[in-house]
Amino acid sequence: MATVPVDRSERAVSEDKGLISFEEAMEKLSRDERFRATVYSMNTLLVQKGIYSPEEFEFQFRQFARKNLR
Repeated sequence: MATVPVDRSERAVSEDKGLISFEEAMEKLSRDERFRATVYSMNTLLVQKGIYSPEEFEFQFRQFARKNLR
């Protein structure tokens, strides 16, 4: 799973000069890409805040895959 470490993410918030605006991202990304960006962002935040670990995420992901690939 690709998440950004907390210390790097906090720096990115203050040094976001290289990022496009949220509005521009919403305009340029497809609906599918916006959904994936939302899932990525929420997952990254939940892992960084210690709500769950990457291992717990992967376990839940595998359970979902098993149920839906039958």
